[in-house]
Amino acid sequence: MSTGSGNFPLHTSTIRSPAPRTPRRNGRKRAYEEAHESDYAVTPSRSAKRRQVRSTIASGNTPVIDLTGGVKSPVSQTTTPRKRRKAADASPVVEKRRRVFRKHAPQTFLTKLERARTQRMFVVDRTREGTEEVPTERVQIVGTTGNIYEVAIELEPYCTCPDSEKGNQCKHIVYVLCNVLKVPDHLQYQLAFLSSELREIFANAPVNPKDNASKENESGKRKPIEGDCPICFMEFEPAREEIVWCKAACGNNIHKTCFEKWAATQSQNGVRCVYCRSNWEVDTSFKQLLAQGKVNEEGYVNVGAQLGLSGIRDYSTYHQWGRRRRRYYSYSYDDYDYDYGYD
Repeated sequence: MSTGSGNFPLHTSTIRSPAPRTPRRNGRKRAYEEAHESDYAVTPSRSAKRRQVRSTIASGNTPVIDLTGGVKSPVSQTTTPRKRRKAADASPVVEKRRRVFRKHAPQTFLTKLERARTQRMFVVDRTREGTEEVPTERVQIVGTTGNIYEVAIELEPYCTCPDSEKGNQCKHIVYVLCNVLKVPDHLQYQLAFLSSELREIFANAPVNPKDNASKENESGKRKPIEGDCPICFMEFEPAREEIVWCKAACGNNIHKTCFEKWAATQSQNGVRCVYCRSNWEVDTSFKQLLAQGKVNEEGYVNVGAQLGLSGIRDYSTYHQWGRRRRRYYSYSYDDYDYDYGYD
C-alpha cells in the first residue's frame, strides 16, 4: 500500500462500476398479472369490442336486462293477420245502444205520456218479427183523427208519423210501449234498446190475442168483464161504455167502439173475433162501411169518416203556442210540428 499526499493510504485494487438496476415491479401488481395472464391473452382490443357491440345491436338480439334477476332473451312480438283475427274473434263484443241512454224521463216524454193515457187509440194489427236474439214487433195503430200509422218496436223504435220521422219519440210509440206492451217505467222513455232489453220486453208483454187464438170456450158463454180491452189496451169500465163479446166461440169481451174501429180496417178478411178469429155477426149496415177507408193528402189511410171520428184534434193537452198557431192557418199546421202529437 502506498502513501499519498495527505498521509492517506492508496488502494491499488481495481474499482468496479455498479451494475445497472432493473426496474422493479410492485409485488401485488406482478402477482395479479401472473394470476390473470390467460385473461389478458383472450381479451379483445377496444376496437374489436366496439365491432362486437355494433353487430349485436344491428342483429336485434340485444338481451333485456332484468334488474331483479338474470338476463332474459327478448320474446318476439310479431303477430300474423290470422292470429290477430282469432284474437279479435275470441274477445267479447259489447253491444252499444244506438241512442244516448236517458237517465230520467224528459218533459217531452211526460207530455206525450199524458196524451197516451187520456187519448184512446186503436191497435188493429200486431206482428211479432225478428229473431230469438233480437225480437221485434210491428203495430198498426189508428190515431184519434183516424190516420193509420205503423209503429215498430225494435233496437231503435220508429213510427211512420211525421213526428217520429224527425227523430222524436212520438206519442204513438209511447202508447204502444206503455199501454200495449206494458214496458217497465225506466225503458218507456228510451230512444233505443239493447237486445237484452227487447227480449225482456216481449217476454213480459201481454199475449197478442191473434197469437193466442183458440176455441177452448166454444159454448159461447161470456167471460167475466175484467182486464184490458185487446184493441185499445185500456181497462174495461162497464158503467161508462158498452162492451160486446164473442158469441160465436170464445166469449171474450171487447169495447164496442174499439171493435167497430178494428173491424173497419179488416174489410178484406171479413169481420172476425179479435181473439179466436171466428166470424163475427154484425149488422148489414155496418158491413157497408168496411170498404170506405180513403187515403188522405198526407198519404195515410183514414177511416175517421166511417168510424164517426171528427178528424179534429183535441188540443186540451197541447201547447198554448200550438193552439195560437192553429188559428193563423186554414190547414192543420200541427201535422208538421213535433209538439202537436200527430194523431
